[in-house]
Amino acid sequence: MTFEDLHLGSILVSTVRNAPVLIFAAMAGLFAERSGVIDIGLEGKILASAFVSAAVAFATQNPWLGIMAGMGVSVALALLQGFVAITQKGNQLVGGIAINIAMSGLTFVVAQYFFQQGGRTPDLGEARLFDVVLPAVPPWPMCPSSAGSIPS
Repeated sequence: MTFEDLHLGSILVSTVRNAPVLIFAAMAGLFAERSGVIDIGLEGKILASAFVSAAVAFATQNPWLGIMAGMGVSVALALLQGFVAITQKGNQLVGGIAINIAMSGLTFVVAQYFFQQGGRTPDLGEARLFDVVLPAVPPWPMCPSSAGSIPS
């Protein structure tokens, strides 16, 4: 294995593309921990909101409706987890793990049922958000997809 086999450019682009989601989840977990709530279900909420956002954006060809639907699903799951933990006096850890398990299975099954693409949502086409162009950042020659923009 040589250094060229690492594909450093694609690793960098993937890191820049995926880091904000993980940073937001970490900040949400931080706020939850500071308020005394153990929120293990963050990953399930992110997964469900990402799936619903993509599915609604594909169905309506409107990315903003997809974003709103994703936020709605995440809020609904948080309300469900709060109802179970506070009103029904359930265990916070068990409720969070249940959300993670349910959403990791449910998103795949629903995507397979609606789109028949092996559990993936179809290409969004025109329903994608615009590209963010960074004029101050010149293209990086080692990274073929860094032509001054980060794909949305």
